Amino acid sequence: MTEQALPENGYFRLGDYYIDVGDHRVFHADESRRLEPKAMHVLYQLALCAGETVSRQELMDKVWHGRVVIEDALTRVISQVRLILNDSKSRQLIHTVPKKGYRLSADVTWLTRQEFIKLSTKNITASGSTSSLNKGKVLVITMSSLILALLIFTLLRETPEPQGSVSEVVTQNIEKSAVKPEMIIAFLPWRNLTGDDDNDYLAEMLPEELSITLAKSDKVTVLAHYSSIALARESDAIGSLAKQLNLDYWVEGSITEANKRIRVLVRLVEKQSNNAVWSEVYEDDMQNLLILNTGIISDINAQLFGRSEQANFTTSNSVDINAYQAYLQGSYWWMNGKTSEWFFRAEASFLKATELAPDFAAAFGSLAFIYARYNYHDVYMEKAVAVAKATETIDTALQLDPNDINALLAGALLAIEDLQFDMAEQFIDKVLSVDASSTRGLYVYSELALAKNQFGVALTYADKALTIDPLSPWINVNKAIVHFWRNEMVKALASVEHAIDIDSNFTWAYVWKAKILDQRGEVLDAIEAMKVCLQIDDGSPVNSIYLALLYTKAKMPEQAQRWFAHTASLYGDSPDARFWQSYLSFTTQQEEPDIARQLVAQVTLKTTRFFSLVPFQKTLLASQPKLIKKALPELLSLIERPNQLGFWVNYHNQYSAYAALALMQQLDSVEFKQQLTLLKAQVKVFESKAAVRLRGNIN
Repeated sequence: MTEQALPENGYFRLGDYYIDVGDHRVFHADESRRLEPKAMHVLYQLALCAGETVSRQELMDKVWHGRVVIEDALTRVISQVRLILNDSKSRQLIHTVPKKGYRLSADVTWLTRQEFIKLSTKNITASGSTSSLNKGKVLVITMSSLILALLIFTLLRETPEPQGSVSEVVTQNIEKSAVKPEMIIAFLPWRNLTGDDDNDYLAEMLPEELSITLAKSDKVTVLAHYSSIALARESDAIGSLAKQLNLDYWVEGSITEANKRIRVLVRLVEKQSNNAVWSEVYEDDMQNLLILNTGIISDINAQLFGRSEQANFTTSNSVDINAYQAYLQGSYWWMNGKTSEWFFRAEASFLKATELAPDFAAAFGSLAFIYARYNYHDVYMEKAVAVAKATETIDTALQLDPNDINALLAGALLAIEDLQFDMAEQFIDKVLSVDASSTRGLYVYSELALAKNQFGVALTYADKALTIDPLSPWINVNKAIVHFWRNEMVKALASVEHAIDIDSNFTWAYVWKAKILDQRGEVLDAIEAMKVCLQIDDGSPVNSIYLALLYTKAKMPEQAQRWFAHTASLYGDSPDARFWQSYLSFTTQQEEPDIARQLVAQVTLKTTRFFSLVPFQKTLLASQPKLIKKALPELLSLIERPNQLGFWVNYHNQYSAYAALALMQQLDSVEFKQQLTLLKAQVKVFESKAAVRLRGNIN
């Protein structure tokens, strides 16, 4: 079946202009210009009714979906469209029909995706330059292909085993399976043609749900989520990338929505011919979204395997549709949020899903995982509260579904934090028995290995996760963390650079880039990395404190104070705000020591993976051993292993270990002196295994 040129494709020609609705771009002459989403959606609606008058009210309903906006919003958007189409003066393309609306007075030619690409890459002139439309477009295609190809190549050079191209890695994974899959397929995020950015979650998560369902078949390997997203970003180069990834097919599509109805165009594209071998348009009420998705995966199954294959959709059709949408929104924010925002949006959506559907195991499991990650970067809530919520949601999820992967991994994360390594391993082993290709399970296993100071095992599992989802920024940063604790700073830096190449807005990668550079003694470069990070998202207290401390280390007090003040503004009127606002005066000038002692006891963030208040413990509390114990009570509990072996010092608690060590030295106690001997021995073992120079003085 050949691909059809339908309006749902989102590509059309308007005279000498070529419009890509989903990417919000208009190509003309040697330029590619972006049109804001609302303006693009107005142009799209006019194109659907070319030659006919579209009323202002109809445009407002379809583009703004009944939301209250200022009266001239549509007028302003029409002006933007006219400007980009060079129609501001002549108004020959878009006519204003007094007291009615607007009319697009031009022929519209709807294009298939393949036609659009061909039109944007042909017409090479005799001089070797590209024609009017394609000059800029060809450069984008060539450079994006080259960058992503180099990224994949470099990624795999960094992976000790298995070695080779991404396609070789996929093939090796297939050959290791008991039953060799017949094909490899990717589900690309759909194009959001609704004109409402709030529907991005549907465009990304609905195909992800389809991919999870199809992945249960032993006849197919499904490309992992983040790698599929990377392919979608490089859609102009997908043919060459599909060859590198050894894809047989990919599924692409688009969604439109109006009057609480959703319309989905889905295409199955064969790599060999680069043509759609099947396409279908689905339309239904939003209330029937689950039924619609079930129909789509059943039809894809039929195209790939024949009618005998039955769809086994991941979510029961009996789930409340509003709960299901909330669950998809939570999953979207979980996968796409940037540091300070992701937890709150994901938590709110998952909570809504569980309230609407009390038997929705997947929603409870997802909620459990993000609670268990309460301190992965910023501390979003107090440990006791987070652990209590995580434990409750883990129990609920596993009662509803004993094999819920996220709930099991949440249990593993809590066990790792408590140094209950055997329990953590049992949780993860169950996850991998349910899904041996769970990238989340594999990189949590690498975290467990790091906590046990098993640095070789940690690298093995980090590599396994990376071979399955090579273009995941999360997994690349996870590998960077492993290299960091193996004292392989060059490789660690390369891994975070890979993550940044994949997603330049991935703040977590910049934070670890700064930490690696700081460890290498390149403090000014570390500062630059954190500045980029905070330009993307300045709402993270941990990030702003870390940048301020880097400035302090670089002896740049004015810049440091600016970021300490910014940190204070994030906390409002609180002990945290007062403490960080006055940090420099407390530490460098040693002003108000009594106030400092009181505040440090109330500070929320005493120790993180990026900084510690050990200097305060040394300088302000040296003469107050009882206050030390009261102010930093978690330092001892964090490093005490609950058995006769004494203490474990690892990448989770290195700062806590040094703080406790200094505390013990200052307390004249036989008990603490005995613990000091054990702790020194553990620190020595840790340093020799990791070959990492930890800051602090243990003598």
